[in-house]
Amino acid sequence: MCTTLATVAGIPDCRVTRCGYTGEDGVEISVVAHRAEELVNALLSSKVDEVWLAGLGARDTLRLEAGLCLYGNDISEETTPVEAGLAFTIGKRRRQTADFPGAQVILEQLKNKPLKRRVGLLASMGAPARSHSAIYDESGTKKLCDLWEHQQEAILQSMMNLGQKKIG
Repeated sequence: MCTTLATVAGIPDCRVTRCGYTGEDGVEISVVAHRAEELVNALLSSKVDEVWLAGLGARDTLRLEAGLCLYGNDISEETTPVEAGLAFTIGKRRRQTADFPGAQVILEQLKNKPLKRRVGLLASMGAPARSHSAIYDESGTKKLCDLWEHQQEAILQSMMNLGQKKIG
């Protein structure tokens, strides 16, 4: 992640950060509130065709497509990095020294697999499942996972779902 203070569209002290909350290439620009409308108008009136406004739904769709987690929805203090599919964030040195919060539980999960796991599902188009509902197999007898969130995926013409599956 890189961040810097810069003048953007004549507005000084904008915080420009390349931290991509959506998995897309680009930057996030933070500006003082009373100059926000000015910045938006300047960006939208630029000669570059690749600047447009997008709402939270678009952001969530991109984030879900990229498999990124949203704290409080997909991950929380009740979810370990291993359960969330984020074990790659725990470096080799940390694994060896075990000097981080939750190390005992997390290292055990790395060794013997966690009891639950974040999973992605694609479903045919139709009415979306409600968040925090259970997903069952076609016979309706075997619970596959608990659904956290879903978004319509236009290119694949399907519903993308993110949930949690118990293992074992």
